[in-house]
Amino acid sequence: MDIQQALYPNITLLIQAILFLIFVALVRALLTKPYFQIIEEREEIIKRNMEEATKLKEEAQRYLQEAQALLEKGRIESNQILDKARREAERVKAEIIAKVEAQTQEEISKALEEIRKSLEEEKKRLEERIKEVAELISKKVMEEAA
Repeated sequence: MDIQQALYPNITLLIQAILFLIFVALVRALLTKPYFQIIEEREEIIKRNMEEATKLKEEAQRYLQEAQALLEKGRIESNQILDKARREAERVKAEIIAKVEAQTQEEISKALEEIRKSLEEEKKRLEERIKEVAELISKKVMEEAA
């Protein structure tokens, strides 16, 4: 029987081997497959999230560049508006100065004209007074000579 036992392995060993294979198949079916499936799903989710994050980052970068472009455009436009306002203010200032100078010249001309008129009137009065005084002197001289 020793030879027979040696040729044919122990049946318990065979049953244990079969049970071990069944155990491995059950563990694989019940634990390992779902575990690896969950790991693959999570890896897929992570991959999608990374792709989405990359897309969102690129989109955010694009929006940032657009915002910077808009800011630069706004800065240029505001500088243009300020320059235009400065030119307009200078033009208005020049107009006001010209108007004030014209008014001043007009007032000076009026004042000079009034002074001239006043001077002419005073000359006429003085001439009339001189004539009166001359007439009085000539009357007195004539009276004394007569």
